[in-house]
Amino acid sequence: MGRSTGYAGLHDYNRAIREIATSADWQSGKLARQLERVVQVAARYMGVGQVSIWCMNQGQNSLDCVCQFDSRVGLTRPVKSLGRDQHPTYFSELANNRVMAVADALNDAMTIELIDGYIKPHKIASLLDAPIWLDGELVGVVCHEHSGTPRVWRDEDVAFAGSMSDFAAMALSQNRYQQVESARERLTRIIEATPDVIAILAINGYLIQMNPAGRQLLGLSARADVTRFRSRDFLGEHTTYLLETEILPALQRSGRWTGEALLREDSPRALPVSVVALAHHDDVGQLEYYSVTLRDLTAQKAIQREIEALNNELEARVHMRTQELEFANRNLESFAYSVSHDLKAPLRGIEGYSRLLASEYRDSLPEEARDYIDLIGASSLRMDRMIEDILAYSRAQIRQLKLLPTHVDQLIQQVISEFDQPFRDGVVLTLDIEPAVLECDREGMMQIMRNFLANSLKYSRESSPPRIRVEGYAKEKGYRFSVSDNGVGFDMHYHDRIFEIFHRLSSAMDQDGTGIGLALAARSAERMGGRVWAESAPGQGATFFFEMDSETHA
Repeated sequence: MGRSTGYAGLHDYNRAIREIATSADWQSGKLARQLERVVQVAARYMGVGQVSIWCMNQGQNSLDCVCQFDSRVGLTRPVKSLGRDQHPTYFSELANNRVMAVADALNDAMTIELIDGYIKPHKIASLLDAPIWLDGELVGVVCHEHSGTPRVWRDEDVAFAGSMSDFAAMALSQNRYQQVESARERLTRIIEATPDVIAILAINGYLIQMNPAGRQLLGLSARADVTRFRSRDFLGEHTTYLLETEILPALQRSGRWTGEALLREDSPRALPVSVVALAHHDDVGQLEYYSVTLRDLTAQKAIQREIEALNNELEARVHMRTQELEFANRNLESFAYSVSHDLKAPLRGIEGYSRLLASEYRDSLPEEARDYIDLIGASSLRMDRMIEDILAYSRAQIRQLKLLPTHVDQLIQQVISEFDQPFRDGVVLTLDIEPAVLECDREGMMQIMRNFLANSLKYSRESSPPRIRVEGYAKEKGYRFSVSDNGVGFDMHYHDRIFEIFHRLSSAMDQDGTGIGLALAARSAERMGGRVWAESAPGQGATFFFEMDSETHA
């Protein structure tokens, strides 16, 4: 069981207590210095290997070590924590014992949860833990830890450990008081400096206190006795009626009233203000006083009048601009198709003549010339695709959105059916779609998913085998889609550029692309109030996301 030891006696412990209380560290009022003095003196007089102080975290679910004195190395600040969930018995014993005196830490039921994770690693034979209580709440513990032969704790040791926890509680209490006083001083300075009127009124309506801004706004000097005035002394007939019929009943009913009022309404110095009035009660629910915060709305009201005048003017302008925009959109669409036709006509000629030249004269041409003809044909085809993509991008800009209920699983299946051939050629497809009905633009949604799939197929085609994963699931406010692949990936440094028009992920692998697909997806998402982004790393594939806020139905 261990042996009783002849460590410090009662006289020594009393001297230790006086040493702490009279030390410069304790008199400093600084929490860290006070706690450090406690652990140093406790370790020296009790003759233990180390003494540490642990404090509850804000959530009351763990004890965190805040300071420690080790007889071998002195003061330390180890990063140590004990969770309530992992050590329920230990926390329960702390709550139910003035001091936990454990002679044999390896075989005591109170410390069995600490053996593997704490007692054995720190070679602790015996411990004497004194809970710290503050205002009826367990806030921490002072731990006295002995190494070597198990130690039987004497009554003097237990009493001294309790005194150490009392010192820690006093230090924490003083620190809490200092924090409260500091917060009160800061709050007072804020109230004194705020430009809003802040006043406290008795339940009979007479003023108790008012900040400098309130005195200035109401024309009272800094020395004026505000307690001679009632709130209604600064009100006109209409606002007094509002006070009696609406404000006071609301304060009595719910304890709060907010709105607007007019001070000195019957005078040339009428002042519009916003009002936040609160009723304050004591611990037993009796009304004690009212607080009122007033903000001068003079400038705001003037701005509102200007805004109203501007809004009227803007409505007329918006109507006119809308008509102009509709006309411009029609012209833009006509222009886009006209440009397409005018560009494609000579392009078809170039492509056709190069094909004729290749078919009729290829064998008679030198190898370099044949390469030139192939390049002309490939460039013509790429230019044709680029024109088509530009037209698609233009249509996405001006197309009228049609928000309709859409089954997401059906939409995904329809888009995947457009890529039937690649999936028959060995691409491994995985679907994980949470059924839902979204209020969305179906064509825009399909455009986004279509471009995501095309992009993933393109950049994973060299993988063995290519793997594509399509996911969809409801969020708190909307729905999120993602398309993942096991392709070449890309550096996230270029993330924003890949959604810009004519920017491609990799010129080496994307010679058949136009750099418009992802830009088109981004523009479609933007028009629907959503967003697109990607996550990737070189050689580790890529995942493209689309998320939109929409009313979702299962």
